[in-house]
Amino acid sequence: MTEKAKPSIVRIIQSDYLALLGILVPVVSLIMYVCVAYFGYFPGFRGRDPIQGTEGAPLFFYLFIIGLVVGIPLAIWRIRSIQQLFSKCVEVVGQITNISFYKDRGRVEYSYTYQGQNYSGGNAIMKTGKTQQLRSGNQVMLLVNPDEPKRALIRDLYV
Repeated sequence: MTEKAKPSIVRIIQSDYLALLGILVPVVSLIMYVCVAYFGYFPGFRGRDPIQGTEGAPLFFYLFIIGLVVGIPLAIWRIRSIQQLFSKCVEVVGQITNISFYKDRGRVEYSYTYQGQNYSGGNAIMKTGKTQQLRSGNQVMLLVNPDEPKRALIRDLYV
C-alpha cells in the first residue's frame, strides 16, 4: 500500500488564493499601522503619494483587527479543508482545459471522469513556479472528494 501525499501548509498558502489572502490582509495592515502610527510615514508605490502623519493609523488598525477576525479564520478553514480533502480523497487523472493569470493571480480549470461521470472544475491560484508550469492540455493528478465529486484539487500544487 502506498502512502498518500500530505499537503504542505506552506504550499497551500503559496498556491491557494483564499489562504494567502487570509494571511496577508492582517500582516500588511499591521505593517502599515506600525509605519504610520510610529514612524508617521508610509512610502507611496507606483506613483502614489506617500501617507504622512498619523491620521491614517486608526484605519490601518481597524483593517488589522478585521483581518484577524475574518482573514485568519478564513485561512485556517481553507488549509483544513484542503488537508481533509487529502485525507479522504480519490486520485483521478484529469486534463487542464484552461489556465490564465492576471498579475500574480490566476485560475486553472480542468475536466475529469469519476465513476463514469464527467466533471469539470477549477481553482483560484497564485502565480508560483509550479502553477506557471501548468499548460492547457496537460494531464494532472486530481484529488476528488468521493462524497462531493464536483470538488477536486490538483494534487501537485499542494505537496
